[in-house]
Amino acid sequence: MRRTKSFSTVDWRKYLDVNVSTRAAKFIQISGNDVLWQIATNIDNAIFNNKSELVLLVHPNAGAVIKITASEFEEVLNLSLNWFESNENYKNCAHIQKMLKNLNNKKHKESSKKMAGMLI
Repeated sequence: MRRTKSFSTVDWRKYLDVNVSTRAAKFIQISGNDVLWQIATNIDNAIFNNKSELVLLVHPNAGAVIKITASEFEEVLNLSLNWFESNENYKNCAHIQKMLKNLNNKKHKESSKKMAGMLI
């Protein structure tokens, strides 16, 4: 039987939000394009597949994984959008704006279903 490695879970801001951690600022400055794009596309897949959270290993040397809940998807996508906008990567900005639109449409549909269920 193969033993799996376990990881502790930390808030995603520790590695991704430059306003929270100087460590994050250095990490994002070096790897921001790749990391934020991969996270944005994984969030888009999670939205499409109705996942309630996303758990990722941000860096192979990190001793923990980050957890992004569905309620935080929009915040992380906006963080990514701001990064790509400040780096003038407008192609990725356009893709992330579509992801945000999909997320908002999904939220609207879910709230409409809840309201319809309450009326019945």
